[in-house]
Amino acid sequence: MKRKIENDKFEIITPQEMENEDKPKKMCLQKRTSCIRCGTCCKGSGPSLLKKDLDLFTSGVLSHENTYTIRAGELVRSHEDGQIYESFMEIIKIRGKENSPVCIFYSDDGGCGIYGNRPLQCRQYKCWQRADLYGGLQKNALVRKELFGSVDVLLDIIAKHEEKCSYGALSAAFESLAGGDENAVEEIMDMLQYDTYIRPFLVEKLSVPDDALCLILGRPLTESVNEFGFRVVREGDDYILLPVENKEEQKQEEG
Repeated sequence: MKRKIENDKFEIITPQEMENEDKPKKMCLQKRTSCIRCGTCCKGSGPSLLKKDLDLFTSGVLSHENTYTIRAGELVRSHEDGQIYESFMEIIKIRGKENSPVCIFYSDDGGCGIYGNRPLQCRQYKCWQRADLYGGLQKNALVRKELFGSVDVLLDIIAKHEEKCSYGALSAAFESLAGGDENAVEEIMDMLQYDTYIRPFLVEKLSVPDDALCLILGRPLTESVNEFGFRVVREGDDYILLPVENKEEQKQEEG
C-alpha cells in the first residue's frame, strides 16, 4: 500500500510481505526526490510562461486558444486561499479547463498532455522542495511585446488599450469613488466602454479570433471589476455600474 502525505512530501510505504516468524515488515519513510506525475500542481493552476517558452508558440504547442494574459495591476483571486491579490507585473499563463484552475492540458486519465513539451516553469518546479515559484519571474517572464513583436498593429492596440484603461488608472478611479468622488464613475465607465468596444473591433476589422482576445487584451473589464466590489449590468446599449450584492441579498433574490 502506498499513501502520499501532501504537507511533508513523504511517501509511506507498507509492504505486504511478512518478515520472519510471520511478523509484518516495519513501515519505512522515503522522501520524494522526483516528480511522480500525481497532477497536484497541474490541478492548482496553469503555469506562468517564461521567455524560453516562446518556442512553444512557434512550434504550435501553445497558441491563443490555450493561453491568456494577466495585466499588471490586475486583481486576481487565488484558487488556493480565495484571497484577492494584485498582480505586480504582466503574466501570460496557460488557461484553466472549463472555468476551473485545472490546467487545460491535464486530464485525470492521461496526466499532462504536453509533458514532453511542457513549459519551463513546470520543468523547474519541484513540489518536494519548498521554493519561491515566482523567483526571477519579473526578469524572465514572457510578455505580449515579445510574443507579438513582429505584429506592429497589435502592439499599437495593446499600448493604446493600456493607455486608455490600465488597471492602475482603474484602481485609482475606484479609490476616488470610495472617497466620495462621483466624477470617478464617469472615468470608470469610459474605461469599461473602451475595453468593451475595442474587442469586437479586433474581431470584425482585423479578423482576430474571438478566443485570442484574452491573450491580446487580457480579461474583459466587465468581468474583472467584480474584484473591485462592483458588477456591470447591460441595459440595451448602456452599461450600469452597481455594487456587488452580499451573500444574504443574493439569497433573497434567488429565493
